[in-house]
Amino acid sequence: MKSMIRLVTAAAVIFAVTAMRPAHNVKPTDLGKGTEFKGKTIEMKDKGEVAYFLSFMAGKEFEATTDGTKNTDVNLYVYDGAGKEVGKDDSPGPKSSVKVTPEKDGKYKFVITNTGGENTVTFEVKVTE
Repeated sequence: MKSMIRLVTAAAVIFAVTAMRPAHNVKPTDLGKGTEFKGKTIEMKDKGEVAYFLSFMAGKEFEATTDGTKNTDVNLYVYDGAGKEVGKDDSPGPKSSVKVTPEKDGKYKFVITNTGGENTVTFEVKVTE
């Protein structure tokens, strides 16, 4: 009986964690090299999501930011080439910021989500010299 309770409890925990994790099912657009990226303005719908790829060199820290014109909840998630989350800012409000220092050269995926109404969001990435 105890093993059945443990199994049901474990399944409930796994379900809860999976349900809270963002899906990020949108197909990313490749924006090229992070050092050449000049920023992007995005018209986002309520519950909208966009994703982008940018390439970076190992050891060069970058900071990705978002800022919206309205006070909606804009979140930023960053994933490495293997799909592992390497940074996120899911704090309330339209501004998000994530700093990452890549361990190896490669593409990074940026997922931006918006809740709370339509918003115009600016996405920028700055690479340290």
